[in-house]
Amino acid sequence: MTILTVDMLRQAHEQGQPLQGTLAGGDYRGADLAGFRFERLDARGARFDGANLAQTSWHGCRLDEVHYEACVLDQASFEACLGSAVSFAAARLAYATFQDCQWRDAIFDKADLTRLAASNSGFAGCRLDSAVLKEARFEQCDLSGLDLHGVAWEKVRLIGCMLNQTKLAGAALTLCAFVHAQARDIDFSGASAANTLFRDSVLENARFQNADLQGASFDNARLDHADFSHAKLTMSSFVEAQSLALNFAQAQLVDADLGHLSAAHADFSGADLTGARLHAVELPDALWRDAILTNTRNTDPVLREAELWRPPL
Repeated sequence: MTILTVDMLRQAHEQGQPLQGTLAGGDYRGADLAGFRFERLDARGARFDGANLAQTSWHGCRLDEVHYEACVLDQASFEACLGSAVSFAAARLAYATFQDCQWRDAIFDKADLTRLAASNSGFAGCRLDSAVLKEARFEQCDLSGLDLHGVAWEKVRLIGCMLNQTKLAGAALTLCAFVHAQARDIDFSGASAANTLFRDSVLENARFQNADLQGASFDNARLDHADFSHAKLTMSSFVEAQSLALNFAQAQLVDADLGHLSAAHADFSGADLTGARLHAVELPDALWRDAILTNTRNTDPVLREAELWRPPL
């Protein structure tokens, strides 16, 4: 099959004709292909290093071992693409979209993913060292097992994503949200993640020890065996969260809201709960050794009566 040249691509684009041929093994380094459409093409092994691919559209393409290093891919669209060992290293993907794509062992090191919108896509084995994720949005994506501690996280939203065994130890996150996430065994130990949202997420066996989670929300989360020991949780919220064997040993829970928390066998040993709200908590067999409970706000009987009230039949 004919390997399409840059001139052939430009001619087809100018005439509005569908591309006939293959991109596999082609050399398009430095080419200006902005706005071009690539549909159901084999591009395996093609080189686009340094090319201008802004506003390009890639639909149903095979992209194994494609080189997009240092490309401009702003507002590019990838739909139903498959790519193993693709390199987006140092590429600019601002406002790009990934929909129904599967990336395996892809490299996004130092890529600019500002305002990236990814949905129903997988990222198995991918690398994102020093990548910028500013105001990006991931919906129904699988990022399980990735090491994301070196990513620049700012106002990133992850909705309904898989993050099992993902590593964010020591990561710095600013105003991020993990909502309805499946994140068993995720590692946030030592992370700086103040005001992060983890609402409605499954965080069983998650590690948050020594993390800064001040103002974070874990409302309605599942936290079986989660470890928050030595974490900073001032003004955090665990409203209606559920857990078995939750570990808050030596944690700072000053003014935290634990209303309706259900956590059997929780460990609060040495924790500081000064001013914490403990309304309607269910904490059977909890450990309170050396815990600080100054000015805790326990169950409000009037409020509790109102919560339990049901209209007469």
